[in-house]
Amino acid sequence: MRGVTKTLSRRVVLSASALALITISPGCAPGSTNTASSGSGLPATVRLLSIRDETGVTAFAGLSAISGAQAAIKEINDSGYLGRTKLVMDRNDAASNAQTAASLAAKGVASKKYAAVLGPILGAESRAVAPIAERAKIPVVFTQSNSDGVLIGEYTFRAAAPFPGYYDVMGDYLRGKNVTRLGVLFDSTTASYVETATKVLPRFEEKFGIQVVASKEVQPTTQDFTASISSIVDNKPDAVAVYLLGTGYSTFMKQLRQTGFNGPVIAANGASNGNLSGAGKDGVGVTWPTAFAASSPEASTQKFLKAFKSSFPDDDPNLYSAEGYDAVWWVARALKKTGDAAPASVRKGLSELAASGFDGAQGRLRFEGNDLRIEPKIVQWDGSREVPVR
Repeated sequence: MRGVTKTLSRRVVLSASALALITISPGCAPGSTNTASSGSGLPATVRLLSIRDETGVTAFAGLSAISGAQAAIKEINDSGYLGRTKLVMDRNDAASNAQTAASLAAKGVASKKYAAVLGPILGAESRAVAPIAERAKIPVVFTQSNSDGVLIGEYTFRAAAPFPGYYDVMGDYLRGKNVTRLGVLFDSTTASYVETATKVLPRFEEKFGIQVVASKEVQPTTQDFTASISSIVDNKPDAVAVYLLGTGYSTFMKQLRQTGFNGPVIAANGASNGNLSGAGKDGVGVTWPTAFAASSPEASTQKFLKAFKSSFPDDDPNLYSAEGYDAVWWVARALKKTGDAAPASVRKGLSELAASGFDGAQGRLRFEGNDLRIEPKIVQWDGSREVPVR
């Protein structure tokens, strides 16, 4: 997969058409930079604020979400979906830091330039941004941000299905491989990983006959997993579950396979985006559930693939870019539905669309309140790309 193995800097290179979307133009109306009528009841320009990780430990996810958002904006603007109204996205780097994300959000909402915010990736960042958006009464659409405490009111939305809620599909997968003993290693600072490791997996014993026989916590900066791996392997698991951020997966898999353990390994979507590439043959077979698979036959998924390739012909989309695309289209549909770029109207449109659902890059999107739900797919790393398991 060519796009997965490219450097992060390659992902932020914009096409000429994408660059045109972020041109600064003067104005003072909330959510717009030009109050002249577009003929659709909307201003000529509607501005969105992106607060995503472009550097830091989760830059791989933030940059992909930005790419998906750019593809959506180009598609919306080029197709005239909003009449003569054009969407513009201003990018701000949260740098995988909650305090930075909060500061950017406070500055952005104070400017009164934005119709909506495209929120951060990490749960800690999103929990910091959410109350700022609620107080300012400006809608924020998060991607990833799987933990509790992100959706706190009527102005907070999530275009990502929290994976702890659909992780049971992996219990079925492991049971099919006759697994009865499971070892676990997880990043103790990522709330969704903690929830999966300490709440979801222990229930596998009652549901699937799979007992957690060892569980180890690590820090996101950990590079030497050998002591934790040794403790897990000593308990003779049939399979291992690992939840890390970014390229830590490659290091872990090399060290795990060096012990001679050859059983199944399951993971989270943090293993995607080529984060197992550095493991070589040791990463082959790692499996995880996801809300997006490029192989999906749904028309809306294929439409996304076409739009993404139009903007980034040398890259391949992933879950994060699919979520970024769906987040922007959710906002665009809200704008079209209400015909008004005021944040309160956008919030109303987002809520009404959540009540009915719509088709997006991730397939048929349905919601519980403001929170996305999705039918998960299972994918596996084959050494060069993610391939569907079922």
